[in-house]
Amino acid sequence: MNATDGDKVTVDDVIQCSANTAYPPVSCYWQQYVNESWQQLQQQDNDGDDGDDSSGSVLRLSTAGVYVLRCAAYNVIGITVFYATSNSVTVYVVEPGKYFK
Repeated sequence: MNATDGDKVTVDDVIQCSANTAYPPVSCYWQQYVNESWQQLQQQDNDGDDGDDSSGSVLRLSTAGVYVLRCAAYNVIGITVFYATSNSVTVYVVEPGKYFK
């Protein structure tokens, strides 16, 4: 993922979640920690359509706030589904032109 713990970004910035493998195909998506559980976030593919993509998934940060995020991925080999998640990161998002405190 191209987000690092403690990153400070502005509204409408985009972060990407992707896998470092081409085969087998891997589907990636963002999760946010809310109310003591991980929730999958709505995001955009690299081609601009909603959903996830085998080469990665992007998340446009549309509102200011503090986000605890992680990148999740899965693939299917035969009838077995394999899941993996990254470590979580805290991202601070502010309105454009505002300062971080």
